[in-house]
Amino acid sequence: MRTRVYVDGFNLYYGALKGTPFRWLDPVKLTALLLPRECTIDRLHYFTARVSGKLDPRAPARQQLYLKALATLPEVEIHYGRFLAKTAWRPLANLPVAGRRIVAPRPVTLPEGDHRVLGERPQTLPVGVYPERSGGREGGDRKMRTPIPDAVIAEFHTMEEKGSDVNLAAHLLNDAWKDLFDAAVVVSNDTDLVVPIRMVTGELKRPIFVACPGRWQIASQLRNAASHVRHIRPRCCGRRSFPIRYREQG
Repeated sequence: MRTRVYVDGFNLYYGALKGTPFRWLDPVKLTALLLPRECTIDRLHYFTARVSGKLDPRAPARQQLYLKALATLPEVEIHYGRFLAKTAWRPLANLPVAGRRIVAPRPVTLPEGDHRVLGERPQTLPVGVYPERSGGREGGDRKMRTPIPDAVIAEFHTMEEKGSDVNLAAHLLNDAWKDLFDAAVVVSNDTDLVVPIRMVTGELKRPIFVACPGRWQIASQLRNAASHVRHIRPRCCGRRSFPIRYREQG
């Protein structure tokens, strides 16, 4: 059975590989393990973006080593999105105070205090009532209730990866309409992919295996859209790494 694999690289890394010995994972070997024997992988599309070195100057070099290893696999095709650096204002869900983090089982009112802002005169932060944590989960992530209007607002810097989900969806649909696979594997837990997966499974009647990175519980929308569900556990990653000659030295 002709099978194509579509990997959201950052979703896989942060969901199953970061902080483990398995970050040199060979994705072709991994997905072959998750599939029935009749499935033959003829193409693996890997979606990622080149990381910034602002926080970790060595991160781009480490990533490049891994991408070079991926490029040695004849089945793999790498597709690049981009990182967007920006600042944004958001209400705080927790506020670090005196080196400690506030995690309260019920709403807490913080006292006013004078806080010196770099380059400006001292200013007073407003009193903020912080909402309790809700017990609901969506895709394995703990959600917070909507902050009330007088919560403390802070400006922060963020790096947002753009393009991988759109690129993955476009390639999945394009390959399906061109009849380039009999079955597909989507390695991600991103609910933005629900609609294209449902189109392929529902309209084209092609089975799709959704492989969820192991730190997360698979999102219910993805579970309902997929033909089959797989979980990427640590035991799946062991002994499925690139040979030592490809790995980072030092």
